[in-house]
Amino acid sequence: MLRLSQIERIDAIDDSVRLGEFLVSLVRKIGMRVVDGPHLASEEGRTQTYGHSAVVILSESHASIHTYPRRGELFLDVFSCRPFDQSDVMCTCEEFFGRFVVSERTVLDRGYHWHASASASLSMLADQRKGTDAPRRGE
Repeated sequence: MLRLSQIERIDAIDDSVRLGEFLVSLVRKIGMRVVDGPHLASEEGRTQTYGHSAVVILSESHASIHTYPRRGELFLDVFSCRPFDQSDVMCTCEEFFGRFVVSERTVLDRGYHWHASASASLSMLADQRKGTDAPRRGE
């Protein structure tokens, strides 16, 4: 998860279509696959809330971006259970947004308990859910 400030190319974060292109380019660069999106939204209004958001659903999870052009900031989240090279994320950000300051950076280990095989992981999850009394979708 990143918060970037003092972004050089404000026009790049003030264009929701361009943000969708950024996300698709980013996830391809880090070796992931888009299964849906990009989905784009914009919010007009005061300086504090004006901005754009985009999200792509990945076979590995999702990636999202929220921008605040009038403040020169953005938030980026690449949520994946699959490891990726963080330097590829930074390079892609620089390609699209120019220079910036990293105001916040958080890296969490996600999905470390999953097996390398997606089918084995889904089977494990299904077995765990059988042991609960919680109703499942459609029940």
